[in-house]
Amino acid sequence: MIIQRPGADGLILVCPQEKDIHTRMALFNSDGSPAEISGNGLRCLAHYVYMGQENNKIIRISTDAGNRKALIKHVEGNQTIIQAGMGIPVLGQDLTTKELEVKVNPAALRSGYANVGNPHIVILFESLASIDIATLGASVEKACSETGINVHVVEVINRSSIAILTWERGVGVTKACGSGAVASACKAHSWGLVDNKIKVRMPGGEALIEIENEEVYLTGESEFLGNYEVDLGA
Repeated sequence: MIIQRPGADGLILVCPQEKDIHTRMALFNSDGSPAEISGNGLRCLAHYVYMGQENNKIIRISTDAGNRKALIKHVEGNQTIIQAGMGIPVLGQDLTTKELEVKVNPAALRSGYANVGNPHIVILFESLASIDIATLGASVEKACSETGINVHVVEVINRSSIAILTWERGVGVTKACGSGAVASACKAHSWGLVDNKIKVRMPGGEALIEIENEEVYLTGESEFLGNYEVDLGA
């Protein structure tokens, strides 16, 4: 209920800081299940920490997927541009349509696993115009994972831009997914379809993914919406 009241996709608990770390992220999906990491969540948490100590533009955050750093790149009013280091992705094997165990129409061009601290399946299509991500995402997640997995469908626009739609485990359809943008861009890059700087278009906005050697960085806006008070006894 706490997550549902403000209309959020997830809940981040700001835990006590550790040595050389500003804060620890404890992350929960909207169904209450825990999650290892969130790209957008990292940027939101970094924004929150920065608001309390504006002299520091490098925010160090501990997550269940390891330690991460976020850089405050630009601040204007309530809006902030933040770059989050997403670590080194692990790009798993490609999947056949048979392995997806779902009928996809139109047919997928290719698909495969990616892990950026949390698990993803990325499915490439010629166009996303006729894709029902709610139906497809739920079917693929059920067929491919007993513990839940994020599902993204991708359209390559050009060598520096892709579009994605997202089904998140523990949430459902979401308008944007930072770790999903990273997973999708990295998978498209491994397929030789895009260069190392990729703009990812999502229904909720855009993000920039930069692949530098093995490290990957996620950059996008964070906007402070307001403070909420919740009666935990309600």
